[in-house]
Amino acid sequence: MLKYLNIWCCPVLECIAQHFYECNNLETIHIGYVQNIKSLPRGLDKLSHLQKIEFEACPSLVSFEENVLPTTNLRVLLIAFCKNFRALPKCINNFTSLRELKVSNCSVGISFPEEGFPTNLTSLQISKAPRIYTSLVEWGLNRLTSLQELEISGEGCSSVKSFPEEGIGMTLPPSLTSICIRDFENLEFMCSKGFQHLTSLQKLLIYNCPKLTSLPEKDTLLSLEHLCISGCPLLDERCSRGKGREWSKIAHIPYVRLITNVMPRELD
Repeated sequence: MLKYLNIWCCPVLECIAQHFYECNNLETIHIGYVQNIKSLPRGLDKLSHLQKIEFEACPSLVSFEENVLPTTNLRVLLIAFCKNFRALPKCINNFTSLRELKVSNCSVGISFPEEGFPTNLTSLQISKAPRIYTSLVEWGLNRLTSLQELEISGEGCSSVKSFPEEGIGMTLPPSLTSICIRDFENLEFMCSKGFQHLTSLQKLLIYNCPKLTSLPEKDTLLSLEHLCISGCPLLDERCSRGKGREWSKIAHIPYVRLITNVMPRELD
């Protein structure tokens, strides 16, 4: 009974697709390095047991046609390094079982679905997708009331000075346990107001934000157990043990790691 299908560097995806009807017990499909796939093969929507589908390095993939993905049991959708991929399914908000969504290193013009994301997501990773980030902030990250893990990269978001964005009153879901932000070239500070309801937050990772100088106030980080800061030279200096301006905010955290250009330092 076939449950996992790995389609790798395959020039005849259409031929394999003919067998989808015979593999209705499939739970995972990974399609990688397929050069000529422009749209998804027919038959995927008939796979009622499909829980996970991954697309990796498919340069011709542009978008998904409507009603081509199963909406019943799909829990994980990953699209990475598909340089011309431009649009998620418009009806993705109807994927009521979807828990993990990752969109990484696709077209910088990839658009945010009109109806937004499924509010039951528990893990969301968005990388090199400035239009999605901007639209997601406007739509309201706080709508994702089950979200536990959030990873956002800020390539192309040069106007972002704070996280969450203070000027527009951006808020985060209180359910979050892990946040990773990276590559915000003009980010200057972490907004305390945006962190004040994150009482379950355990892990905070900040990478490659060269202008960042401050963290949220200590009373918003009391639940934090793991803090890692890398590629943030101004903040790194201010977090120096005992004498840094930001040290009092993080002294209570069990595991703190500051990674400089020279060597990583662990503070405990």
